Amino acid sequence: MPPRARTIVDPRFAAELRRLREARGMSLRQVAAVVNHGKSLVHQLEAGQTRPTVDVAARLDEALAAQGALARLVVDAPDGGARLAYVTAHPRRVDHATVRALAGLLAGYRRLEDVVGSGPIMAPVRAHLDTVACLLSEARHDVRPSVLDVAAQWAQFAGWLSIARGEERAATVWHARALGWATEAGNSDLVATVLSFQGHQAELRCDLPAMVRLSRAARRDRTVNAALRAYCAGQEARGLAMAGAGTSEVLARLSEASDVSAQAAEEPLSPWGYWYTPSFFAVQQGIVWRYLGETDSRANERALALLTAGVAGLDEEASGADWHGHNLVHLAVAQAQDGETTMARETLATADAIATAAASGQLSREVAGAVHRLNLSAMP
Repeated sequence: MPPRARTIVDPRFAAELRRLREARGMSLRQVAAVVNHGKSLVHQLEAGQTRPTVDVAARLDEALAAQGALARLVVDAPDGGARLAYVTAHPRRVDHATVRALAGLLAGYRRLEDVVGSGPIMAPVRAHLDTVACLLSEARHDVRPSVLDVAAQWAQFAGWLSIARGEERAATVWHARALGWATEAGNSDLVATVLSFQGHQAELRCDLPAMVRLSRAARRDRTVNAALRAYCAGQEARGLAMAGAGTSEVLARLSEASDVSAQAAEEPLSPWGYWYTPSFFAVQQGIVWRYLGETDSRANERALALLTAGVAGLDEEASGADWHGHNLVHLAVAQAQDGETTMARETLATADAIATAAASGQLSREVAGAVHRLNLSAMP
């Protein structure tokens, strides 16, 4: 039998936290004040008496300029780590506790990506996916549906990371695998999620008709989580705006997205949809208004208001994420359309710094394209 799951306090975390704090010349009290936690918690973390969450580790990384080093240690030693190690060596022993451990590990990587971007976690995620695929092939009949479901979640995340890194072929492969596994598992929320990300892929290759069709298909099932349907309606609105559809058609989809997002506030979010917050939806709607604002100054004013508020709301939670840099590019375009070229340059410089830190070729190309299109060659 596999060992009983237990909470793991990784001694590497305690040692690295102390090393970083002392290297910065900060006291326990100073670090605690920066991360908005008590001095006792920081002391317990350094003593190895308390296991940190990814969110706490990410705050410590920011306070100590550690570039995600502490958060990566938390993700690498999840609850159930001993069980995962055992089952990796004995794949036919996979059980429901293993599935829960895999889901927890994936949740940690999702949160870590918000802090450090896609680049640093792509390799370990793919390695874990190899393990998950092996477990799926060996799983007993009674546990296979659960393994199948978590495998689909891992594949969808790998597809997203591939998009962020500009790896179109890999994204297509992982999304196809995720769609097949999610369909077999009967997970309608995840099926819709994968369809929506395939729609985003179509957007990046400028296939706007496919973007609109896939977004529409993703929100067709009314049993799907409302937050996800709101996102898909907003993505469809963006596709229509980019394609030059009539303003009334675009606004109809935007109105639907707004109505459904209000409904979503009453429903619990799925583990892979925690980012569908009011700030996220403000950014999404602001991007649509930004496209309309290319020819309508009043629409651009609305875009600026939504994008500014939404980006500010997301900045603390996703300061290093590739997708946050993508939002900043849209904000810069709206600023430039409003004549605020200095602000646009500063915003693009922030997005470019995220692209560099996250090793995101996709975001780097977006920043360079915006600089060229807006004639903002003198970047700060």
